[in-house]
Amino acid sequence: MKKLVIFFCLLAVLSCKKNALEPSEANCEKAAAEYEKVIAAWSQDIGNKTKCEAVKKSLNEIIRSCNVYTPAQRKVYEDQIKDIDCN
Repeated sequence: MKKLVIFFCLLAVLSCKKNALEPSEANCEKAAAEYEKVIAAWSQDIGNKTKCEAVKKSLNEIIRSCNVYTPAQRKVYEDQIKDIDCN
């Protein structure tokens, strides 16, 4: 399940970087860079609750900062974030 969630998260980042529109492109890329940083840290320590929460927070920031997503796409990503169990 985690591999599937990570795949969709990476897909979101790539979509954000590739298709971001002005004027939020800088915010979108900043959020994507932060996500890459926290997902790398979490992948080294999957059991760490703090790192897991950081991943969820950064994914929410990508959804908020990147205006390329339709409401339906945002809902899918939000549901996937809810499926990440940090406990």
